Amino acid sequence: MNENVLEAREIYKSYPTADGQIDVLLGINLAIKRGEIVAVVGPSGVGKSTLLHILGILDRPTRGQLRIDSTQVSSLSDDQLAKLRNSTVGFVFQFHYLLPELSALENVMMPGMIAGKKAEELIEPARELLGRVGLAERESHRPNQLSAGEQQRVAIVRALINNSKVVLADEPSGNLDFTNSQTLHALLWELSRTLEKTFVIATHNLELARKADRVLELRNGKIVN
Repeated sequence: MNENVLEAREIYKSYPTADGQIDVLLGINLAIKRGEIVAVVGPSGVGKSTLLHILGILDRPTRGQLRIDSTQVSSLSDDQLAKLRNSTVGFVFQFHYLLPELSALENVMMPGMIAGKKAEELIEPARELLGRVGLAERESHRPNQLSAGEQQRVAIVRALINNSKVVLADEPSGNLDFTNSQTLHALLWELSRTLEKTFVIATHNLELARKADRVLELRNGKIVN
């Protein structure tokens, strides 16, 4: 079995503008192992989010090859990409993007519902995940009844409900205060180790990056270390 859950080869990404082409990624090569925690660092605007969007097949590269969990991505249709994304990749963003009309439990279950699973088969896994992050007593609360840190914890376990092979986190603690950031960082590491999940985390937080198994620095469209 290939121990890499993500492999990118010569990934380029450019965007057309009225003034010409903007080149964001210029030949990214990387391989990320199963269960590895990788931090992606670099100045604002360097392309960290763009890279995560491509690794998570939210966007297609201009050219290059991407393999996720042994599946070659470039040849897939949009529908096939959506199915692969929903079953293989979880996302955590700086802002939690919870649905305000749903409870914490329902928000966690939602990706599974989108994947075609029945609510009955999702309730217990969702409750188990909420319990892992200390929110068993908050499962019926809606987002506006939760603190910022609690909302982000809900977003993290939502990313895991479909048994995702890899979780991509874009500045996951960027909207939290110091205490909640520390709690979130510890939680990410605990979930990675106990559930054997791969995390790729784009961050400006050097303390968070130093705890990773590996740090990738992105500059001028390339990985420089």
